Amino acid sequence: MTEKQRQIVDAACKLFTEQGYEVTSMDKVAAEANVSKRTVYSYFESKEDLFCSVMSGLCQGFGEPTPDDIDFSADYRTVLVLSAQLILSKVTDVEKMRLMRTVIGEVEQFPLIGQTFWNEGPGKMRDELADYFQAMQTKGLMKKSDPVIAAAQFQGIVAGPFMIQTLFSGSCDWSREEAFATIEDAVDGFMKAHAPE
Repeated sequence: MTEKQRQIVDAACKLFTEQGYEVTSMDKVAAEANVSKRTVYSYFESKEDLFCSVMSGLCQGFGEPTPDDIDFSADYRTVLVLSAQLILSKVTDVEKMRLMRTVIGEVEQFPLIGQTFWNEGPGKMRDELADYFQAMQTKGLMKKSDPVIAAAQFQGIVAGPFMIQTLFSGSCDWSREEAFATIEDAVDGFMKAHAPE
C-alpha cells in the first residue's frame, strides 16, 4: 500500500466509523486525507468500493485469538481467563465498538461486510473456543453439550453486561477496569455450569 493510499484508508476509516456511510462523502475523505478527490478515485472507483475495502480490513482479526493471546495448552481455567481477557479487550475498546456499530448500521446495504465481520471476529473466536471445549469434553473436564452453544454462552457471559449498553449508548456504567474485575466470577460461573456430571 502506498503512502497516499494509507492516508486515504486511514481518513476513510475515521470518517466511516465516526459518521457512518451515508454522511461520509469522497470530498470529506479527500479533505481528511489531505489529498485531491481525483487521487482518492485513482485508488478506489467508488465510495462503496472504499467502504468495503476499509471495513473488510478493519474486520480482519477482530476476535481471532493468536498464540500470543491465548495459550490453549495451559490448564482449563487459565485458558478461560485468557479468553475472557481477549473478549473484554475487544468490547471495552471504544474504536472496536465504533466499528461494530458501523457494521451493524450498514449490514442491510452491505451484507458481505457483516458476514466478514462475523467470520473474522466473534464467529472465529466462537469456533476456536468450540474446538477447545470439544477437547475439554473429551478429556472429561466439561459435561457433554453442544460445544458451539457453550462457546457462544461463554462469550455472552463475559461480554454481555458491557457490550450491549456500549453498542446502544456509546458508553457503559462500568469502567474497563471494573469490567475486567468480573472475569474471575464469569469464569467460575461458566465452569460450574459446565462441570462434568
